[in-house]
Amino acid sequence: MLRLTLLLVLSFQALMGYSSHAINAYAVAIYNEFMKEEPLQGIHTTIKDYNGIVYTKIYAFGTFLHDKPHVKIGNSKGSLERENPIIKNGLIIGYEMLFKHFTVQSGYLEVYIGEKLFDRSVYVK
Repeated sequence: MLRLTLLLVLSFQALMGYSSHAINAYAVAIYNEFMKEEPLQGIHTTIKDYNGIVYTKIYAFGTFLHDKPHVKIGNSKGSLERENPIIKNGLIIGYEMLFKHFTVQSGYLEVYIGEKLFDRSVYVK
């Protein structure tokens, strides 16, 4: 019985060691289909109207094993196009990610990791 309990405790600790540890994630820029950039820092509503194909760039800090970041604009869920590591002092501290959205209407740009909402500060026209 003691061996079984010890085995369960060690297995649980090993599984918890492989979980994601998200620190922060936020949207940095939005691009139209021709890759014309509009920075998102300090604004609450986009200047341009975005319809159809849109790209979004986010920064996500932490380690992501099972819970990957994903981005939504209104009802449009983005698909990951590109992912580049952010390296500081030789360690990977996060990722710069580019998402592609199809059939974008209007709505809030939301950045999730798993089911947790990290950023919802910009309304896309």
